[in-house]
Amino acid sequence: MSAPRSRGKAIARLGATLSIAAAIGVAAPLATTASAAPARTPGATLTIVDQNITGAGKNRIIIQGLYPMTRADAVGFVTHLNDRGCGGMHYIVLGDDGREQYLYDRNFPGTSVGTEGFLRASDRGLEYLREFVVPSSVLNEDRDGADEVFTRVRFTDGDCRARVQTTNVVVGRF
Repeated sequence: MSAPRSRGKAIARLGATLSIAAAIGVAAPLATTASAAPARTPGATLTIVDQNITGAGKNRIIIQGLYPMTRADAVGFVTHLNDRGCGGMHYIVLGDDGREQYLYDRNFPGTSVGTEGFLRASDRGLEYLREFVVPSSVLNEDRDGADEVFTRVRFTDGDCRARVQTTNVVVGRF
């Protein structure tokens, strides 16, 4: 009789262990997804540079990337960018502490080539570069001191259709 009883205890212990492991396996992804940043689009990069040299309390945001396509397609997009008046680039700076938090945005209609950046056709596709300066307080997205900032880049073509990319997350104290 002791053999069936000890086998029953072993099965009960195994069942309890599996239940705990299953609970941890289900709970662990829930804990990590709440603070996970959105997936980065390959080729979209965010850099934040402290501007204390030129102006205390300011940060330069540099966003660069590529929408891969043939040169012919890229030239077509640039050529027809303003056909309906909606084409251009929109850069939305967001904070990430488990949820997206709007911080700042800039819209650049057309190709907007200038000292702050460009949108242009190349052999690799549509390339973009954009720089702008913001007060550091704009990027201070939480009170614990560790700020997580990323940018959502939206290219809108001449037919008013949007293509969205997400940059890397930059962590710092802003």
